Amino acid sequence: MKRTLHRKGLLQRQNKGWLYILPWMLGLLAFKAYPFLISLYYSFTDYNLWTGISKYGFDNYVEIFHDKKITDAFAVTFRYAFLTVPCKLVFALFIAYILNFTFMVGLRILVKMLHETLSFDNRHCVNVFIYGFRGTGVNIAKSMRVSRNNHYRVCGFISDEPWMIGKHTMGCRVYANDNTLFEHLRKKNVRTIVVSPEVMANLELSGVMGRMLAEGVNVMTVPPLSDCLSDGIIKDLHIEDWLRREPIHIDIRRVAAYVEGHRILITGAAGTVGREIVRQLAALNPYQLILVDQAESPLYDVQLELSDHWKNIEVRVLVADVANHSRMEAIFEQYMPQLVFHAAAYKDISMLEDYPNEAIQVNVLGTKNIADLSVKYKACKCMMISTNYALSPTYAMGYSKCLAEMYVQGISHKVIPENCFTKLMVIRFGDVYPDAPRSLMTMPEACQLILEIGNLGENGGVYVFEDDAAEDILPTCYEKIKKSRERFIDYNAVCEQINALTENNCMQDSEAIINKMKKIISNSVDSCMMV
Repeated sequence: MKRTLHRKGLLQRQNKGWLYILPWMLGLLAFKAYPFLISLYYSFTDYNLWTGISKYGFDNYVEIFHDKKITDAFAVTFRYAFLTVPCKLVFALFIAYILNFTFMVGLRILVKMLHETLSFDNRHCVNVFIYGFRGTGVNIAKSMRVSRNNHYRVCGFISDEPWMIGKHTMGCRVYANDNTLFEHLRKKNVRTIVVSPEVMANLELSGVMGRMLAEGVNVMTVPPLSDCLSDGIIKDLHIEDWLRREPIHIDIRRVAAYVEGHRILITGAAGTVGREIVRQLAALNPYQLILVDQAESPLYDVQLELSDHWKNIEVRVLVADVANHSRMEAIFEQYMPQLVFHAAAYKDISMLEDYPNEAIQVNVLGTKNIADLSVKYKACKCMMISTNYALSPTYAMGYSKCLAEMYVQGISHKVIPENCFTKLMVIRFGDVYPDAPRSLMTMPEACQLILEIGNLGENGGVYVFEDDAAEDILPTCYEKIKKSRERFIDYNAVCEQINALTENNCMQDSEAIINKMKKIISNSVDSCMMV
């Protein structure tokens, strides 16, 4: 069997070799034969060949062919026929040379195009534009065409030089980097742009890179040509390439020590933060993952992802609303989670300004339900994922998350005298702006820090990431994680106020609900200052 496959491989390589040799053989044959045929034509038409034969003697000429002295016959033909018409012969040779050269070049191009068409996989190809025309841009296009593992079809170039716009090279047009670029991308069905290394820095500074990513265009880059030692020179451009720093690493062994072999509940598992937490927990060999979310379609996507990459993990996927106390209690009673990551929340600022009652239902009441059930069913740790908008709230979303933080801190102080087994903590997961004091952080890095806080966090603690500019934070044993200064929250008072807020909040208007949340937060801050 192996010998047969080997022979087939040799035959395939030999067949491909003939495709490259065939144009040269045909061209060489035509180059040798064509001038002689044209010369014979002129010789016969001018009767110079018969003149030479008559001078030489017809009998002697026949004798030459009879004795197979073909070389002498050609010599006679050349002497008496071709040299008698030197001007026409030179003209014939020149025309023959031009025709042969054109024929050889055209045949070579035709065979090359045929080979590229037959070897290119149209079913799995990706249409791309190349940003950058000079130097590296053209070299990238050539590399794509000659690569054996080519899955990219070059459909055009993008240039910032006005004099190049509208021209064609390698059969592709050069487009301008203006407002019509994305329209051309849609017409050409292009969703990927390959950026040459020399223009990468300029794209980042000018904001063009951000605009491409915002339009959903996949941006790829290549290493310098000096580093291209193989055909696989194209790589995806990840957000880590923009950080200009070393990636964040945690002691994964300590995190795995409290994750491995435990039952873990993740609320909001279909969201951005919840899904990344699920991915990282799945790699640490938990006993069981209980995924809760009210969005059924994204939750199903998470289930498919886990079944593809982590087949040996027991996963329970549950469609449920964290604001539904009876439903959540049934889940806690059935699965008895040991670790709880509460990431379910409404976080859209503008939408929650119009629907603050929904913010109260999910962000406040949902957090209250999870915290109460974690204590009741003796979960080891309960980590609430909050936001920096809860620190000094100015919007309905910030007010709701601030109230949720207050309740978690209040119940954490309540469980201490009761010698409860559960540790409750808050993790502020903030947005990043260009002028923010914290450095840019990727989602996997932030979720790694969440898992690290689960390892080192204390009961009632509020933790933030790298916010060195804040005055009310304390360092921890991990440099990237800071702890907010603890403030005492009266559990009974805040519980009574939240219960009053959540009762019949759907019957109240938005402004009244927001004013009530402001009042509760203000009273709590005043009481904390007096302690």
